[in-house]
Amino acid sequence: MFSRHSVLAAALLLLALAGCSNHPASDSVKAFTMAMADSAWSRGWNILTPSTRAAWDSTAAVMQRFGYQESSHYLSTLSVPVTAEEFPEMDGEMLFTRMAQSSPEITRLSDTVRDVELRDSLTALVTVATVDGDQVIPVRLVEGDWLLDLTSLTPPAPEPE
Repeated sequence: MFSRHSVLAAALLLLALAGCSNHPASDSVKAFTMAMADSAWSRGWNILTPSTRAAWDSTAAVMQRFGYQESSHYLSTLSVPVTAEEFPEMDGEMLFTRMAQSSPEITRLSDTVRDVELRDSLTALVTVATVDGDQVIPVRLVEGDWLLDLTSLTPPAPEPE
């Protein structure tokens, strides 16, 4: 009925699928959550794609153009403590760090990987379980490293009731 080769092929496929959550992209998500849990903000920053870091840098640059007076209200609504003295030196990493520091939830990010879907050789979608539902995190291979791309991250979809 089934040849020895087809049974072996099916077994190898099952092993490959079972190992998907052990993909290097999921390791990067876990490394990011560990960095946030350890308050290792720079380590977390370095696990983000260049486009994600550029988005944070761009946001900081726009705030710089508006100045401290105009930006301070926006920063306070985000609970980002930046003083007038620190503001001229604010870049994307500082903005990211201050937002992370002021978010109690950031140290409790989920590292429970449910699935890794490879879109192509450079893109993986890592699904993690959260209290709010599954969260899909795009991870991209950049110069040999799997980095989190938070530029298109959306909140988890609510679980059906």
